[in-house]
Amino acid sequence: MGKKNVLIIVLLAILVVLSSFTAGMFIGRYLEDKRAEKYAQDLPSVQKVAELLNIIDRGYVESVSDKKLINGAVKGMIEALDDPYTHYQEAKCFDAFNEEMSGHFYGVGITLDENKSPGGELVVEHPIPGTPAGRAGIEAKDIIAKIGDKPTKGMDIKTAVKLIRGDKGTKVSLTIKRESVKDPMVFDLVREQINLPNVFSKKLDNDIGYIQVYEFNGETSNEVKKQYDKLKSDGIKGLILDLRNNPGGILDEAVNLASLWIPDGPIVKTKSRSEHEQERDAIGGADTKMPLVVLVNKGSASASEIVSGALQDYGRAVIVGETTFGKASVQSVIKLSDGSGLLLTTERYYTPKGRMIQKKGIKPDIVAKFDHKAKTDAQMDKAKEVIREFISGKRQIKIDKIAS
Repeated sequence: MGKKNVLIIVLLAILVVLSSFTAGMFIGRYLEDKRAEKYAQDLPSVQKVAELLNIIDRGYVESVSDKKLINGAVKGMIEALDDPYTHYQEAKCFDAFNEEMSGHFYGVGITLDENKSPGGELVVEHPIPGTPAGRAGIEAKDIIAKIGDKPTKGMDIKTAVKLIRGDKGTKVSLTIKRESVKDPMVFDLVREQINLPNVFSKKLDNDIGYIQVYEFNGETSNEVKKQYDKLKSDGIKGLILDLRNNPGGILDEAVNLASLWIPDGPIVKTKSRSEHEQERDAIGGADTKMPLVVLVNKGSASASEIVSGALQDYGRAVIVGETTFGKASVQSVIKLSDGSGLLLTTERYYTPKGRMIQKKGIKPDIVAKFDHKAKTDAQMDKAKEVIREFISGKRQIKIDKIAS
């Protein structure tokens, strides 16, 4: 491979990274400023990369494919940003990511516990009801000893997910160890579409609604509205929205969710490197009368902070719990020409009043710590106490206006 060909490959790689922006998870804006042209003209810098690739191609002790070298150069550019939220993903990983964000994928219907077994094997957190795993009788706390013929000892969760997921109608076997059963059990499961149960709701004390949102995917706001409408028809007098340990997700879904209770005005403000500010406004149709408490903790991040921060700024809800994570970066999802993808931080977001969230988080109106050793959930108890104050008239809902 000649130096000229390498240079062309590098230029194409740079142009792809700079120009292949598409819509996705956190929809960021890309302002065209002829950067691709700038890099194409800056031949000394590009030549340096081309020269290095050419030296490796000619002189390295082993043969290395062009694809591997170019992917390494791309990953090096991403690492140079020193941004934990900007990621490059190979095509298969990028497809899996898009499946996750859509709210469905093909698999067997189990979630994996972050904590492994004493022997270092993977553990089932819980099976999803109605899925192949749920119907087959796989249980929470089951130990997955093997996925197919691959032992899970020392295996990370991402690798396990890749092995368990696959095409619709294909089979995967899980070897399960269960404390109450002497010998390992083998479950032969057929993969099918799994719809993530992302929203959970119930009634508390017969008159308080409770909705927990696990993350923000493409169906979140619609599912919350559906379950919220049902709770209202069941006669609730107040609502607790639980965003604890919610890592975030799609920006537009956060705006849509907050719009269920904020009638008008900005839900979130975003700024790019050029300091250009953009607002995303409430979409209308809000319920302004239902007493609302939002539960948050240090695991509430990103889209969760957009929702809780907006509701707090407008005075529409009382925020209870602990200071949130503090992630206020907008990632654009960029599909590259070879099917791989890039999650690139393109903007920072702020609350409607312009409060900075990055590394600061949302501070609750009422601090309540969660004690894992306690028999009761102190944060939930405090949330119900606040709702009771609204119901009794001790607290009043007063929605503030925010100038845009």
